[in-house]
Amino acid sequence: MPQNLEHESGLYKTNTLGFGIAGIILFCMAYSQAPLYYSNQNQYFLHGFTKAKLGYLEKDWLGNTTDPTPLFSGLVCLSITWVHENIFYLYYAMLQGVFLSCAWIIYHRKNNNKPFEIGHYALFSAIFIFINSAALRWASYRLFGHDYPWFLQAGVAGQYILGAMFQPSNFGVFLLLGLSLFLVEKHISATVFTCLAGILHTTYLLGGAFIILGFQLYLVLDGKIKKAILIGILALLLVTPSVFYAAGNFQPSSSEGFKEAQEFLVKFRLPHHCLPGLWLDWVACLQILWIMLSIFLFRKQKELTVILVPFLLGALLTILQVVTQSNTLALLFPWRISSVLVPLATMIILSELLAYCNPFISRLKPFVPSVVLSIILALLGIAIPVFKAGFVIKENENGILAHIKTNKTIDDLYLLPVNVPNLASTTRGSLSSDFKPIGKKTTDTRIVPIDMQRFRLYAQAPLYIDFKAIPYKDADVLDWHRRLLLAQNWQKRLLDNKSPELLLEELRAQKINHIVTNANVDLEQSELELKFSDDHFKLWKIKEARNP
Repeated sequence: MPQNLEHESGLYKTNTLGFGIAGIILFCMAYSQAPLYYSNQNQYFLHGFTKAKLGYLEKDWLGNTTDPTPLFSGLVCLSITWVHENIFYLYYAMLQGVFLSCAWIIYHRKNNNKPFEIGHYALFSAIFIFINSAALRWASYRLFGHDYPWFLQAGVAGQYILGAMFQPSNFGVFLLLGLSLFLVEKHISATVFTCLAGILHTTYLLGGAFIILGFQLYLVLDGKIKKAILIGILALLLVTPSVFYAAGNFQPSSSEGFKEAQEFLVKFRLPHHCLPGLWLDWVACLQILWIMLSIFLFRKQKELTVILVPFLLGALLTILQVVTQSNTLALLFPWRISSVLVPLATMIILSELLAYCNPFISRLKPFVPSVVLSIILALLGIAIPVFKAGFVIKENENGILAHIKTNKTIDDLYLLPVNVPNLASTTRGSLSSDFKPIGKKTTDTRIVPIDMQRFRLYAQAPLYIDFKAIPYKDADVLDWHRRLLLAQNWQKRLLDNKSPELLLEELRAQKINHIVTNANVDLEQSELELKFSDDHFKLWKIKEARNP
């Protein structure tokens, strides 16, 4: 290669690498992150914290149930043991970077793999960052009362692949990466990444199967039958350990128990995720039309099957679930493929729009305005959690949680106030509550109550039961429901103050020795000792039973 061409090639690679790193950093900042430990992290980090023997979590009932995401829990355990909890922010930022990289792959493909034009890519990146920015979502909620931009990156039924923080659902970005790589003819790597999502989070096994079938159909129609068979075999080999783990650990303990546990999950705990009659509103219909628009834009391209097959299979199984009312099918979430297809559709539609406007963009010279907009969005994305304009938690819990964290002992087990919503009657459609003010977030009956969600991870102490965090093995689900009903009953009797001696004996029998109540509850009696009190909560210790 002539020396001047070598220099130009090296400069090109340096420019693209520098642009990529800067773009990912700006995207991560603009997209923002919730502080540790927020929402679903309080469930999915628990097994990892338990394995790491933090505090006395090894005594927690839920932390010792069957782990649905063992690889994720292993990563959490190793990270919290050998590194630092802040590493979870970095993990999430890396997955955010994969998300943006998928958008760049789609845009690059639409531009027929033309040489890198920094102005065009800067404009595409700035618009994509704007669409996914925390600032836009915050403004949407303040102006319209809803987080509408969320629906351009999330699927139906409250399913998503990024969300507010690091959690197993984030690994859905590998399904998106698999689709993106296949569209640029990286067939083997596309298959590996598609399977990786299901390996890391088994809920993606079904969606991954949809996508692999789309790959295979494309290859068959393209005359590459051997390659279609090869990626099918490769996919089976990759996901077999995960399939065996799920089948071996979550098989029915008994036919009746399995049926009853599924009924609790579908209609009591997860109806907003499981029942199309609840989540299929006008917004979900627009999201489906959004996916169909991206498919329409692909209508003349031979890669159409790669998107069409998973869409049709997801739609077909959704219809089948509605017709059969199968709880098993509902818990497989066939509509979860939308959490991949909606952001993919956003990437495709934006790429098509900017490609159509290419001549105008070349005259516009958009590089500097695009960079300025991206920097502003990045700064606003950092400001939102810093100034607590989003991802809010109940800070009035900080006092009692700090007290318990400092003063807990190995024999302690805590009973918390249990708030059990009727999600099947209050939930319609799907929404994001990340940018709701705490007052509205606390009283919104459409979302799972956020009371004391941080208890286990923050205080690192075991509690008897809560509504938010749930197990998935049938016997564990039945035990969770039993505990929840007991806690409700005890809470009512505590407030009524009827037969307190009998109630305390029941609590002792369950090894519960601490009760958390609201500040306005007075349980003064000889068998209880007030250990903590502030304007919001009280902590009571149950004294040991007297010898007869």
